[in-house]
Amino acid sequence: MKNNRFLLVLILFAIGFTAVGAEVNSVPDAETQKRKERGFDPFVWRAFSRLTEEQRQELLKLQNSDSEQFRQKMRSLGETLRREEEANFAELRKSVAAYRSSTDDQERAKLKQKITMAVKERYMQRLKDNKRQLDAMKRRAEFLEKELAKREKNADQIIDMRVQSLLSGEFPKKNGHSFKMTDSSDKVTKK
Repeated sequence: MKNNRFLLVLILFAIGFTAVGAEVNSVPDAETQKRKERGFDPFVWRAFSRLTEEQRQELLKLQNSDSEQFRQKMRSLGETLRREEEANFAELRKSVAAYRSSTDDQERAKLKQKITMAVKERYMQRLKDNKRQLDAMKRRAEFLEKELAKREKNADQIIDMRVQSLLSGEFPKKNGHSFKMTDSSDKVTKK
């Protein structure tokens, strides 16, 4: 009965990995490919989150100085993590196959322990990834709360400045450009 429960849990777990494996090996559609090229591949972000703070800061400096080299480096980190996870998954599948085909109880016990350790390691790594992501979100939320409080506190001054700007002929920035009114109120020129 215990073996049946273990196999059921293992199969459910393997199905979860199979879905991940299918995602990794499938041919990406055009939108997925664009996202990967821009750096939104989940492996890239997980690899980035696993770096030390010092390594992240170095990469962020690189992003400001040479964005193409930054993207190449990030893609490389993501690909390295992807290959590592694919290799780990292949090893896990071999162990599961060996467990299922084995009739020796001692060998099955060793394989079960090996499988359990691999699953535990993967699960604990994902928990760490999730915790880092949550911590980053909390820091971002704290920053945004402070910014919002500052803007609320300075709302009257900000409104006055914007009104003065409009009255002097400048429109708010749109797409990174300031707009200044010309003699005719119908025409607007980019600054």
